[in-house]
Amino acid sequence: MGCTDMISYLASSRRGQEIKEILADLEALKTHTEYSQAARVNISFFKAIRSPVSFLWWLIFKAPALRRNRSLITEIGDLPLPKWQRAGLDMLPGFEAMVPGMLRLVKEKVLSQIIELQSHTTRPIVMLSLGCGGMELERQVIYELIRRRSRVASIFVGADYSPIVPEIVTDRFKPLLSKGLLHMETATEVDLDQLNRLKVAEGSQQFRIIILNTNAFELECLPENFFDCAYHTRLAHHLTAEEHRALNRLALHLAPRLIEFDDLFSIRSLLLASFFAWRFPAGFGGVIFSYLRDHSRRELLSRPADGAKIEVAYTRPIWCYLKEYQKEPLLRADPG
Repeated sequence: MGCTDMISYLASSRRGQEIKEILADLEALKTHTEYSQAARVNISFFKAIRSPVSFLWWLIFKAPALRRNRSLITEIGDLPLPKWQRAGLDMLPGFEAMVPGMLRLVKEKVLSQIIELQSHTTRPIVMLSLGCGGMELERQVIYELIRRRSRVASIFVGADYSPIVPEIVTDRFKPLLSKGLLHMETATEVDLDQLNRLKVAEGSQQFRIIILNTNAFELECLPENFFDCAYHTRLAHHLTAEEHRALNRLALHLAPRLIEFDDLFSIRSLLLASFFAWRFPAGFGGVIFSYLRDHSRRELLSRPADGAKIEVAYTRPIWCYLKEYQKEPLLRADPG
């Protein structure tokens, strides 16, 4: 067996073992009333991806029915299985690196908001990321601000209830933490006094991250316009229509502007995602189910915009959209 064949064999062996472990965890979850149906849908999928032929069969005969009834789709990362939540989050940076441009549109928009604010104030700029996940977007934004020699402090508050998020984010920002360029804190409840102190704290770190390891709706207790800008990325497709509306209402209470970013469904995107993520079963499940839940371009543009400015873009090789909601002028005078 040659070197290439050996590498291929080992990768296949690891993939098969991971699928076997995922199926065992899903079988155990079938007895849980709340997650029984979601577990069955995921079991069908993970059995199918054991080979390209069975996956193609699932994609042709099973996926269309799921897309017509998207309420049946729950990604493995949304199930109470921390090991597979982590596997999915660990895969994302590599997936985004393999597919250039996946975050380009929202990265440029978030950067533009920060830079615009920084040009009018010397106080820290405070951004809110709802469902922040592993904060890969924030990592890219911070490195770009460093490259541009930004001088005004930037604070990124990430709200996410997943128990593995603090560890994932800490690992992702180790280089900046080790150089003393970043201050990071984690809290399991929303403390207005603590957040206010962080907003005015002096220190050598220009960049600060506060992870609120709690449900985003716990932030309802904060005063109006507590943040300069709120955003969520690739979160909308995880939510029901009512949850989506409620989250956006909350965001526009907490900040004068909201940025919403997500992918759009297309067969091309689905097939390309399959090619790139095939080796990583847990992440692959998240990617495929995400695309099946996404709106198509026609669905997005045929629905009321609710006052949002909508931008649809092809970012090589995927279609995505960005919505901007503005409640009032973005720039606010410095206090006092």
